[in-house]
Amino acid sequence: MLDHVPWPVLRRLAFAAEKLVSPSFVAHYALRKAAIREAMRAAVADGHRQVVLLGAGFDMMSMSVPDGARVFEVDLPATQEIKRHALREARVRDVTFVPADLSRARLRDVLRATPGFDAAADTLFVAEGLLMYLDVAAIDRILADLPCERRRTRVIASFVTPDARGRVRMHSQRRVVDLCMTLLGEEFVWGADAAGLRERLERHGLRVDAMLANADYAGSLAGRRKPTRSSGELIAVASSASGRARRDDAPSTTSWRENTSSA
Repeated sequence: MLDHVPWPVLRRLAFAAEKLVSPSFVAHYALRKAAIREAMRAAVADGHRQVVLLGAGFDMMSMSVPDGARVFEVDLPATQEIKRHALREARVRDVTFVPADLSRARLRDVLRATPGFDAAADTLFVAEGLLMYLDVAAIDRILADLPCERRRTRVIASFVTPDARGRVRMHSQRRVVDLCMTLLGEEFVWGADAAGLRERLERHGLRVDAMLANADYAGSLAGRRKPTRSSGELIAVASSASGRARRDDAPSTTSWRENTSSA
């Protein structure tokens, strides 16, 4: 039936529905994707030849990883089985699937047992839309497993800051979304402000290179609909101490700027 509805009408209906559930979420989601892709391209250009997508779900971020880098996706086996079949049918780039429940398993153990993963190769870890669903113990286990003396490590992670009432949620979402997430068992578990995340990352040997909010990368939607409300979600880019030194032969493509006041 939707095939017979003109696109302008569908577009207006979509934005009307968005206003009812979470104003500006679509624009925020697009901006988040654009920012992570830019940081990912910069990391690969800087010599990180392994990209590990944590809790990838059905997202297709793997298709945005620049050529020359090997991609690993870590997620629940049931989710991966569906995605593996779809990618096989589409005949797109090779992705190494690593089945694991990150709320329980040790990341270093599952990667160590993964064929093709090189523990000594410079590696980028991406945790998009993941940390808010894990408890503090699971987050600390993951962060502790990222740095490695044998390689440079870079991390891109999105996280949710508590709202004015201390609730861990997207700041723009309506109460109906809160209710639906609770009924589905998908409510957020963990959140932190920028200073809190910085302290947690540094505790695990990761120094923050950038902390970004919508305002820092809104230019990616030039000429398009921009967020009118704060999402409450920030993106952190961090590196292990050994990973902060750039390789002389790698071009600098990153344009990140430090911003911790937007939380």
